[in-house]
Amino acid sequence: MQNWIECFRLALTALKADKLKAFLTTLSVLIGSASLVLVVTIAGSGKKYILSRIEGIGANLAYATLNRNGNPVSLQDELTLSDLDAIRNTVPLVKAAAGTYDAPTEFQINGRPHHARLVGATHEFLKIRNLRITSGRYFDEVDFRSRSKVCLLTDPIVAKNPNLQLGDTLRIDQFRCTVIGTFTEGVPTFGQSEIQAETVLVPFPVARLVTGEAFLQVIYAQAESSADVPQVTREIRSLLQSRHRREARYDVDNLSSLLDTATEISLAMTAVLLAIGLVTLIVGGAGIMNIMLANIAERKHEIGLRKALGARSSEIRLQFLLEAVFISSAGSIAGAICAVALLASAAVFVKDFVNLDISWTSVAFALLVSSAIGLLFGYQPATRAASLNPVEALRTEA
Repeated sequence: MQNWIECFRLALTALKADKLKAFLTTLSVLIGSASLVLVVTIAGSGKKYILSRIEGIGANLAYATLNRNGNPVSLQDELTLSDLDAIRNTVPLVKAAAGTYDAPTEFQINGRPHHARLVGATHEFLKIRNLRITSGRYFDEVDFRSRSKVCLLTDPIVAKNPNLQLGDTLRIDQFRCTVIGTFTEGVPTFGQSEIQAETVLVPFPVARLVTGEAFLQVIYAQAESSADVPQVTREIRSLLQSRHRREARYDVDNLSSLLDTATEISLAMTAVLLAIGLVTLIVGGAGIMNIMLANIAERKHEIGLRKALGARSSEIRLQFLLEAVFISSAGSIAGAICAVALLASAAVFVKDFVNLDISWTSVAFALLVSSAIGLLFGYQPATRAASLNPVEALRTEA
C-alpha cells in the first residue's frame, strides 16, 4: 500500500513539473470525451424527435383507400360511411375511425377569389389527425346531423385575409359557409396529407353537397396502441374485401414500416458518430503514448537513480501507468463537464423544437473508455521505463 502511495505522489509530482505538456496531452482526451457525450446525446435526442414527429402523424393509425391502379372500378367499390361504421363497430382493436373526401375548390371571401383544398371530414377526424384548433371550435354532432354549412380554415388563409373573423361567410360554389374556427396540423406532414397550406375543412355531408360525391377517399382507423396496428390493418383489409366485389382491391397501410426505417437510420447514424468519437479518443491515446515515450527519454537518469536506490521494475511501471491514467482521467472528466455544460446551454435555445436529454450513460461510458485509453496506451511506455538498465540509465545526463 505504501508503494502505491509513493508511486501516486511521484506521478503527480512529475505531471506538475511540466504542466504545459500535461495540459496539451489532456486536451486531446478532453475533445474525444466531450465528443462521445455530445454525439450520443444529440443522436439520441434526434432519434426521439424524428420518431415523435412520425408518431404524431399516426404511429397507431391504419388507413384504407380503393386501389384504382389498373383495376376496373365501379361505384359499388367505393368506400362509404357504412364501411366506416363497420370498421368502427366490428374491429375490436379500433378505438376511433374517420373518413375524408378532398378535392380542389375555389371560393370567395368578400368577393376575393381563392384556390384551396376542400376537405370533407367525419366527426373523429380532429382526434385522429391531431388537428389543433387555433380559434373557434370544431364541428359538433348537430353540425353533422343537420348538415350545417359551416367550415374551418387553415391559418394561412386567415393570414391572407386579416379582416376575416369568426362568423363571416365564404362562398363555395353555390353554397355559403359560415366560418366557425381556424386550425393547423398538430404535427407537420409537409404537404403529404389531405391537409394543405390552404384548406377549407367542412363536415362530410357539406362536401357531399358541394362535390356531388357520396363516397370516402380515405378511411382512418386508430388502434389502441401501435403494437395493435398490424392486426388492425389485416382485419380492415379483410373486412373491406368481404363487403365489396371480389374484383375490388383495397390498399390498407400504416406507418409502422416508416417507424422501423427511421429507427434503423437513427441507430446507423449513432454508430457512425460514436465511431468518430472513439477515433478522436484513440488519437488522444496515441498522443499520450508519444508524450510518455518522450518523457522516458528525458527522465532516464531519474529512472536509473530510483532503481539504484532499490525501486522495483513494477513500481516504475506503476508510476508511469498512473501518469497516463491521470492525464486520460483528467481529460475525460473535463470533457464530460464541458459537454454537459454545452448541452445544458444549447437546450435553453432549442427547447421549443427538441428536448436535449443528456445521456448520463454516455457520460459514464466516456469516463470509462477514456480511462481505459490511458491504461492501454500508457502500458507500453511504462513497460519500457520499467525495463531500463539502471547502469545505462545513470550514464544519461540528468
